[in-house]
Amino acid sequence: MKILVTGFTGKVGLQVANYLMYKDISMVCAVRSVEKAQATFGGAYEYVNLDFSDSSTFDEALENVDRIFLMYPPGQNLQFDIFLEKAKDKGIKHITYLSLKDVQFMPFIHHYKMEKLIKSSGIPYTFVRAGYFMQNLNDFLCKEIKERQRIFVPAGKGETSFVDTRDLAEISSLSLIDEAKHKNQIYVITGNEAINFFEVANIMTEILGVKIEYTNPSVKEFKEYMIKIGEEKGFVNVVVGIHMPTKFGLAKGIKHDYEKITGKKPTNIKKYVEDFKEYWI
Repeated sequence: MKILVTGFTGKVGLQVANYLMYKDISMVCAVRSVEKAQATFGGAYEYVNLDFSDSSTFDEALENVDRIFLMYPPGQNLQFDIFLEKAKDKGIKHITYLSLKDVQFMPFIHHYKMEKLIKSSGIPYTFVRAGYFMQNLNDFLCKEIKERQRIFVPAGKGETSFVDTRDLAEISSLSLIDEAKHKNQIYVITGNEAINFFEVANIMTEILGVKIEYTNPSVKEFKEYMIKIGEEKGFVNVVVGIHMPTKFGLAKGIKHDYEKITGKKPTNIKKYVEDFKEYWI
């Protein structure tokens, strides 16, 4: 068994690699630049070059692996159809794809199209459909929290079922390690509570000992401010899009697949904030 981990430099891929390493499972981490990855993450991981917009990198990346943790990367002209054809030819036994909660209702987004593409490839799969990442708070929302003590995002008063990326990584890894048990399964992974960003701000205030506010900007206010401080318009639009399901009350659904698979409760927002509090102090 050897697993190709894509999305290694992201919030979930790195956690998958760490989980597999902890379980002593053979793996190789796909990156666009092996040199940069070695400089950033060190030599504990095995790396291979993979660029989904460059099909000449596919053969080497698929060499001597039999399972894939697959994520959809940023970029243009992605050649997933060719990648999946080569994966099939190489005898890949299983693909676990990180998808999106409620994707079945959103045929216009890339995750919907990717699920269809993977199904049509004939390679056994697991789709891990994720709720809203807790780790967004220590990623693109982090600067405003740390420097201005505010959660600044246009999510309205809606609730969302926050999920810890460590829980996503655990489910993804288990589906790859025991692929027969999880063959052609679809899991929806969320936390076990739905809360709004006002409640998140209160929890952060309690744990950090610093008053954190959720300012609930309008979409217009958010876009104007983010562009003013130098963020790219494309990125700003993506962030707005991520939060629209919450704003319109569509993100509060809770599923219990994590508990059914692991026998454990999913990580709650308090535990997450305690574990990651150094990011905001």
